[in-house]
Amino acid sequence: MREFIAKRLDEMDDNAERAFLKQVMADVFLPLYDETEEKYAALERRVRDELPLVYESYAVYSTVLPQDRADGNNAYLSPVIPHDAAERVLDAGELTSALRDAQPVIATVFCEADYLECLRIGRDKRIFAGAFTVRSEKYPFKCVLKPTARYNERVEALYSAFIRNEAPWTTVNTAYFGKFFDVCLTELPKAPPRGVKIPPEQLEISFAPHDGIIRRGLIPVWNIDAFHVKGEDFPMPAADFVNYEYRFDTGAEGDESGFLLDYANEFILNVRREGGALVIVSPMQKGFEWDMYRIRRRRDNPIDIYPYPMLSNARADSFSARLMAKFGTHIATRAEMYKLLASFEASEYVELADFRFAGEKLPGDTYDMNPFILDEIRNPDYQKTLALVFKAKNRDFFLNRDIISFLVSELQSVYPEYRCVGTMV
Repeated sequence: MREFIAKRLDEMDDNAERAFLKQVMADVFLPLYDETEEKYAALERRVRDELPLVYESYAVYSTVLPQDRADGNNAYLSPVIPHDAAERVLDAGELTSALRDAQPVIATVFCEADYLECLRIGRDKRIFAGAFTVRSEKYPFKCVLKPTARYNERVEALYSAFIRNEAPWTTVNTAYFGKFFDVCLTELPKAPPRGVKIPPEQLEISFAPHDGIIRRGLIPVWNIDAFHVKGEDFPMPAADFVNYEYRFDTGAEGDESGFLLDYANEFILNVRREGGALVIVSPMQKGFEWDMYRIRRRRDNPIDIYPYPMLSNARADSFSARLMAKFGTHIATRAEMYKLLASFEASEYVELADFRFAGEKLPGDTYDMNPFILDEIRNPDYQKTLALVFKAKNRDFFLNRDIISFLVSELQSVYPEYRCVGTMV
């Protein structure tokens, strides 16, 4: 508006009239205009604040860190599995006995490669050669790589907590989780002496022809941790005068975090939220304890440098995102589909180029990041295919297919009547 007024004033030929009108605009009109704009902005902020972005407190961030950096000193990141941060020291005697019944895990490695390449490695069953070095003597062995399942098992447990706590679930971006492989021992002709401890540096393995993409000493981390809570000694009686109510003040642990009750405790009957507290109902009169999940807000330190990009299932904060979060996601147009996929932070790596519907089952380059969510209503034999085509902004980025798998998995929850698949161009 200011530029428009200045342009119109410059077009006036009469200098005296232009000076007078300029003074009137500066003293009367522009202050009125600024006041009106501020009122509109305040109204917009008020409407926006009345629609909280309910997903914000439950956004999950993850990346991969060297094992020695996942020591708990980060402001918000913790190992997906806490004991991964400890050095894996092998016991020669335990390996020998374990090998009789199974293939014991002697290490876990990270494969810095595209999803399709990781899929081939997991299916290949190639046998690799290695050796333990103990007191300058080498003990050769054979091993195989098997996809690590324990990280996705943690996501499944997290999903159960979301459902039991009636919190909004968004697909967790597990792009890194599927790139971890357990090194499983298959043959050990001659074992080291019993009682000998074998640290990681005494473990040598040749992963040829994959040596260029296999990384050791890395573990996945995310912004979720678990902690134990001891209830108060004198809980309040519940409304039924039979059970008891224990209050947990979430503000004491961080107002900006999302909290989920771990329902693994059989004495938890139900939970409700009251302001900044969780009220847990239990038949236990005293001595009641339980576990909680805390999803911490992202707080990067300027000096924090991550070797791999930080991935998340977070959405960009906008009025439309808040509106969809409040009233549910309903997509009826092409523009709404593009807007939904573009609302995720993960869309900075890829963009939706096109999509089409097909009556037959089409193959894709993606996988389901919610394999634990079972559709028990629809018959998969009669599902049509929604085929989405994505374009990578950096074609050499090794996480491209994993990121579109995340976006397609989230879109699958919006279109359960279709089988959603994605491909790269």
